[in-house]
Formats: sequence, C-alpha cells, structure tokens
Amino acid sequence: MEEIGLIQVGAGVWGTSWASKIASTPGVRLEAVVDVQEDAARSVASASALGADRAYTSLGAALEGTDATAVVIISPPRTHTPLALEAIRGGKHVLIEKPLAESVDDARAVVAAAEAAGITAMVSQNYRFKRGPRTVLRLIRAGVIGPVEQVTIAYRKNPPFFGFRAEMDEPLLVDMSIHHLDALRGIVGVEPATVRARSWNPSWSIFTSNSAALVEIVGTRGEQVLYTGSWSSHGPPTTWDGAWQIEGERGGIAWDQNRVTVHFPSAFDTVFMPGALERDGVMEVDLDVVEHEERAGTLREFRRAILESTPPETSVGDNLASISLVLAAVESAKQGGATLTLQNTNKGK
Repeated sequence: MEEIGLIQVGAGVWGTSWASKIASTPGVRLEAVVDVQEDAARSVASASALGADRAYTSLGAALEGTDATAVVIISPPRTHTPLALEAIRGGKHVLIEKPLAESVDDARAVVAAAEAAGITAMVSQNYRFKRGPRTVLRLIRAGVIGPVEQVTIAYRKNPPFFGFRAEMDEPLLVDMSIHHLDALRGIVGVEPATVRARSWNPSWSIFTSNSAALVEIVGTRGEQVLYTGSWSSHGPPTTWDGAWQIEGERGGIAWDQNRVTVHFPSAFDTVFMPGALERDGVMEVDLDVVEHEERAGTLREFRRAILESTPPETSVGDNLASISLVLAAVESAKQGGATLTLQNTNKGK
C-alpha cells in the first residue's frame, strides 16, 4: 500500500492522541512533529519512534528538513489559518483540525490559497466517518422518509476540559457544535438559509465563556431545525454525536445512543424493510460497516483524495459553509438572538 508522509503540527494532549492514530492507520506515516514547546515535540516524536532530529519548533524548519507529502494541523484554533497558508505555500497538502478558522474571511483565504495552488486541503470533520452517520446518510439518500422537513438535535455533556477550550470564546458552539452543524449539512443534507441563536453559561460551568446554546435554523428548502447543546449539562448525557430526530413526509429517523431506527406513520410499513428488524413497533436498522472510523476515516479520505487527485468529502471548500453557519450562530448569540441570513458559501466538494 502506498503511504503518504505527514508532518504533524501540535504535540499537546490531543496531538499525542493524533500521533497514535496516525501510527495505527494504514497508508499514512508520521515523518516529523512540530510544536513551539520543544520538549513536547521531542516527546511525541520519541513515542512515535522518530529520532530527535524529526522534532521541530517551527513548521518552516520541518518543511525544509523533510520531504513529507502533507501537513496535519492539530494546534489551537487561532493558529489554523497561518499554519495552513504556510503549508500550502510550501506545496504541501493540508489536513486541518476543526474549526477551519476563527473567521469567515480567514476560511475563505485558506480555500482560495488551496484552489490557486492545486492543493488538497481538508478539515477533520471526523464525526462524519462513523457507522451511525453513514447509516443515516444512506437512508436519507435512499428516500426512506422522503425529503427532510424538520430536524431536532439535542447534545448534553459535561467534559472536564482545561487549557484553551476552557478559556476560548463560545467553546460549545465553536469547538463542539461544528460537528453537529456540519453533520446537519453533510449527513442530513440541510443547507442553512437563516440562523438565530442564544447562548449562556450555567453558574456551575468550568468555562470562561458560554458553554450552552440554542440554535434555530431554516434551510434553503424551508427545513426547520432546532439544536440544543451544552458542555455544562447536569442532565442525562447523550453520545458525542448527540440525539437526532429527522422527519420527512413518509416517516422519521431517530439516531440516538448509536442506534438508528425508522418510524413510519402506518403500522403496515413496519412489516419488512431491507437491512432492518422490527422491534418495539419501529424498524431498527443495521449500522453500515465502516472499515476506518472517526479520525482513521478522516486520514484515509485525505490519503485517497491526494492519491486520486479528487476533492475529499470534507474539503475546505465544503467546510466553508459549516464554519460560516457556526460563526453566524455565534454572532446571532452576541446580538441577543437576531435572525441572520447566510450567504451561499458552499463551494462544493
């Protein structure tokens, strides 16, 4: 199997996890580690069986010192844009942890630079590459419930985060809801037309900024979407994917706790459905087989796109619409719940 060599930028706790994921994913290999903290870079390089000479304190030095094919950016969000642009100028393909950028203008700059250079640039929207969402995507594309008309999403967690996540502005919306709102587009197929949001911070929150939010979205085809999320929840936790109810004229899809069920208005519709069994009056769907899930799926899609010279599923062009939706929700919340209209930023895949 042809491998592609990667320079990883970011060697904190999440960077350590990424290095391990790269090591266990076929078709990719780690060639260098970059971090402004030299000890951190050396530690991850050593754990990845790389010599000390493959630990760098700047991306520029790593670009000069290796012949890697691509750069994986796992550093804090404020660094994503300058590092991505530096990698692109160096002729390297780039995989960027979400969020793509801190502003729409920065996101557009990355998209434009990648297009001009003919570079594969992708965002690690790793939640798309899991059995649950791939199953939901298949059912919607097959028209099982008809065109989607309304969606409700609930997300509840209380993670003990520290560091930049605990201190960033609107951490729930920017660092977590990007997964759910990207899935709304990429899995359910709802492109946003308008958004309004409110956010707040419970008294017991460990976060400096608002860690809970309510977002209302109207899609370009009139779809109605209600999203509630919290990183300071004292309620029963959902999975990281959240709990979804997706409804169309013919029926509804419930995606919750890694279980996908289809609900039909007529009892006769539950007699038989290929790839599903009736349980408790609903059709429980077998989850699709996904060989490489989550970040491994992201890495494999990135590799495929590079080797085949075709756009990846979560390209920066596609992700521009997802980050624009998130940042519009943030702005709406800052304006006290104002309804904002989104431009058509989806540049396709």
